Amino acid sequence: MSTPTPARPESKPSLRPLIFILVGLVGVVVVLRLVWQEPRPPEGRRVGNQCPEVSGFDVDDKPVKLSDYKGKVVLISFWATWCPPCQKQIPHEIEMMNTVYKDRPFTILGVALDSADTLKDYYKRRPLPWPNIVGEDRILSRAWGVNGIPAAVLVDHNGVIQHTWIDGTNPEAVWSAVDRLVADAEKK
Repeated sequence: MSTPTPARPESKPSLRPLIFILVGLVGVVVVLRLVWQEPRPPEGRRVGNQCPEVSGFDVDDKPVKLSDYKGKVVLISFWATWCPPCQKQIPHEIEMMNTVYKDRPFTILGVALDSADTLKDYYKRRPLPWPNIVGEDRILSRAWGVNGIPAAVLVDHNGVIQHTWIDGTNPEAVWSAVDRLVADAEKK
């Protein structure tokens, strides 16, 4: 007769491999979040901050500054004549300025990353109904942390930054935000 072998106690599956996988996935998510995080403007130039003065000179070397538009909603638009996405947006911006926002508390303040001569030549082909600062030296764009153009900063009628698009813009989001802020400014 053979002796029966004692029954082995059932072993529980180890959770260790599952824990390692979960920790690894969390680590990947954290790294991806840090790498692909939406760029933020520098401190003092973020949503909710009072907008610092934005100033420079136009193509005729006349001073242009944000504070000249106190009480208006201002879209500070960083752009260039050599930028295809910028050029694609300009006809719509001109239409909005000349129709929807005509005689309303709104303006665009351009910061053109071009020389004065290049901008003057551009105006001969396509005059713009808003002031533009010659920003060829890129001092303003660097101060705002602009990484790509077109880029924009939207300031309400009280001078508070309400939206920033510093790594490219989404025209639908921009005009939707402009519309809300202009309607708010008109109620005051």
